[in-house]
Amino acid sequence: MKSPSNPEKQFCSPSGLPSVPHIRWGSHLAQFFGSGDELKEVLVPYFAAGLRNYEACLWVTGNACNSDKARFALREVVPDLDERERRGQIEFANGEEWYSADRPINAEELVGELMQREQDALAQGYEGLRTNGNCAWVSAKQIDDFLVYESLVQRTVRGRRMICMCSYGVDQIPHAVHHGVMATHDLIVPSKTRIIANSLAYERPCSEMAWEQQKRSYEKAMIAAHMGTWCYTLADNICVYDENAQRLYGLTQSRFLHDEEGVKAKFHPDDLELMWSQVAKALDPQGDGRYDVEYRVKQLDGSWRWLSAWGLVEFEGEGAGRKPVAIVGASKDLSEQKRTEELQRLLLNETNHRVKNTFATIQAITAQTLRGASDLPSAKATLERRIVALSHAHDLLTSRSWTSANLYDLVARTLAVFAPSGVEISGEPIDIPPKHALALSLALHELATNAAKYGALSCPEGRVGLKWYVLDQKLHLEWEESGGPPVTEPTKKGFGSKLIEQIVSGDLGGSAKVNYAASGVRCNISVAI
Repeated sequence: MKSPSNPEKQFCSPSGLPSVPHIRWGSHLAQFFGSGDELKEVLVPYFAAGLRNYEACLWVTGNACNSDKARFALREVVPDLDERERRGQIEFANGEEWYSADRPINAEELVGELMQREQDALAQGYEGLRTNGNCAWVSAKQIDDFLVYESLVQRTVRGRRMICMCSYGVDQIPHAVHHGVMATHDLIVPSKTRIIANSLAYERPCSEMAWEQQKRSYEKAMIAAHMGTWCYTLADNICVYDENAQRLYGLTQSRFLHDEEGVKAKFHPDDLELMWSQVAKALDPQGDGRYDVEYRVKQLDGSWRWLSAWGLVEFEGEGAGRKPVAIVGASKDLSEQKRTEELQRLLLNETNHRVKNTFATIQAITAQTLRGASDLPSAKATLERRIVALSHAHDLLTSRSWTSANLYDLVARTLAVFAPSGVEISGEPIDIPPKHALALSLALHELATNAAKYGALSCPEGRVGLKWYVLDQKLHLEWEESGGPPVTEPTKKGFGSKLIEQIVSGDLGGSAKVNYAASGVRCNISVAI
């Protein structure tokens, strides 16, 4: 996957939609359209933006705009479309080639294919996958299953390198299902020419049984998507929330008075200015009536929950006499998404920090290795071994997402390249922080290197005992050599000894004492954990 120069860009992509210039990766959108021209008016710039952003694209068309019409319309704004299609960046497919109105919907299979396409796109070097599917093929008997499929897509694409849009003809599905569609998507692109629904009330089908079935489907979809609906009327300044929305907003009743006192008590003070600016924009008689904002609301226990709220304004009158009377909308819980975004931000900062530290460590090792080297080949070999020791620690930390490393695994992996049969390891199984893992891997490597050259590991009879224990919140490691050649204390400290002392005291704030006893080198390391 290519990495954009601006780290913030990795969380979103150009949308091609005037009302929402950028869309977050992992978004699931729905478009309501009244004609083929309206369909193309949204999808042509939507896919043009994806192609220019070097994304793989899939356009599954329907009768209102088939593959040939879609290709012709997109070619007018993307002149090299044919070449992009030949390269496989975009695929056009008619809906009947993908779906069938006669067989049950296999939600897992359809979603699995989308996920595979995303992985294939990333493997080919594209920024991600952008799709659209025309839902005209959905039959009345498939609607319930299809909403389950939409809910599964909504959950699955979260956090992935995908943007998926579904297009619905406003006359092709009952009004009650419109609410279910709104409940299973992050963003709704409304029809400009047709009204989706003029209130939160359901339009009852002829059959009481069918009414109850559609109502249950809608409620299940809303619960699965962690969403609720509401209606705010300007005349009385009252917002009425359904049961799901009451849970999201931390309310104990459906009616909420939007006076100054109530709003300040419910909404986070840092979000009020943005919220009211979006309300004013939506209520503007000269505007499009779209309301879209993210804010925090206080819960019953005093905590804050992130919500996304969007809706459409209902106007009365025409021309100069046009005035807003209500906003009908829905809200969705963004808590998990916000936690994910915060985690990504923290991980990015932490990764940058660790990379800088690693570069600094390698730079120091390189400088001191070359400074004390007698010739270039031996310096190269020594430097390579030290960097390999550092990489072993990195591997262990990476396997645990850089949260910690098991000390036994770290010791075993660091000493494996020496004489493992001559080393006896003992100690309680403990996990150590990343910083300790990197420093101790280098210290142990230096001790083992010295033992292999001059000490106990330089002869078959030699032995090394390494044990550790925790006492008074400190980790104590004891290295003891025996059975090797007689040891004499050096007249001056070598680089290995200096490195051990530097990384233990400097990096970890601990102590390292090396004793050159005649029977073998001993080293005691003590660091706080």
